[in-house]
Amino acid sequence: MKPIKTALAGLATLVLASSAQAQYSTYDYWDHNYTVQALLGAVQFENLKIDDTSGSDDPEAVEIDLSLIPQFGAAWGTIPKGDRFQYGLETSFLLGLRFDDINYISAGGNGLYVSISTSMWMFDFAGGGYASLFLDKNRKTRIYVGGGPLMTYVDYRSEREEDGGVDVDTNESAFGIGLYARAGFEFRIYEAGMLGIGARGTWSSLDLSDVGGSSELTGIAAFISFTAGL
Repeated sequence: MKPIKTALAGLATLVLASSAQAQYSTYDYWDHNYTVQALLGAVQFENLKIDDTSGSDDPEAVEIDLSLIPQFGAAWGTIPKGDRFQYGLETSFLLGLRFDDINYISAGGNGLYVSISTSMWMFDFAGGGYASLFLDKNRKTRIYVGGGPLMTYVDYRSEREEDGGVDVDTNESAFGIGLYARAGFEFRIYEAGMLGIGARGTWSSLDLSDVGGSSELTGIAAFISFTAGL
């Protein structure tokens, strides 16, 4: 009888532990925890181009296209309210960077060899509300949306070198405010983690006219996301 009692006790313990784990993994992580989301992708702006005119006394303008910028960052969400349909507040930060080297022979008649090295750093901080909907009762997949205000900071630098000893450095920094909206789809890969894809639109007023750029930024970004419950 003792082996039978031991087996029954072990079976009861296993059933209780499995039940508790199932309840924990199915619901608790996404009901009672904050979430942190890692983002990796790129943003395509409508018209982020700069006409570089630094250099000699009468240089030709060189268009530098910075419209496509890789980005990475993270988003943080509050403990959600709701069951399958959930909502809350979020904040995010993204860092974008791009480096370019342009080499050419001037067409202005002097035949100078010109080398231009540029760098663009972009940081945006955003926050607003979010909502998500689990598409199945076991909450394996979800879609989400979010939006709100954002702040953007851009730093642009260029170094222009020409034959004849001309060496000119140019830099411009700008700060702007605007709006963002994003949406995505994710599926669960383990009890506290989800993997997915998403898109993000941004609209901000940011003046880069001093270096031949535009006064507004409008862009669409695509991301791979990983969301973890903490």
